[in-house]
Amino acid sequence: MRRALAIAVVGIVAGSAAAEASPETDYALQCRGCHGAEGAGVPGHVPPLTGVVELLATPAGRARLLAVPGVRQASLSDERLAALLDWVAVRFAPAGAERTAPALTREEVGRLR
Repeated sequence: MRRALAIAVVGIVAGSAAAEASPETDYALQCRGCHGAEGAGVPGHVPPLTGVVELLATPAGRARLLAVPGVRQASLSDERLAALLDWVAVRFAPAGAERTAPALTREEVGRLR
């Protein structure tokens, strides 16, 4: 009985923590290690994230972004990945860049991933 209760409590706490995750936290855990705190990447090895806003502007760019191995294989739900990529597009957009594309949806991520 105690073990079942302990497992239930751990599940609730873990589920609650996952539900509270923000795109910024997901970036820190999923992307920051390679792309860096400022999304600059590593020249010749890891691309900067300044181009994400442009990729989201066209259907082909959206499909390309979601085909990147680190994106496609991210251990995030489709909904959290959509939120993360939209956050990245805004956070690392070049100065003066405008976001004209609609936000990614959970369904779109699931279809293109």
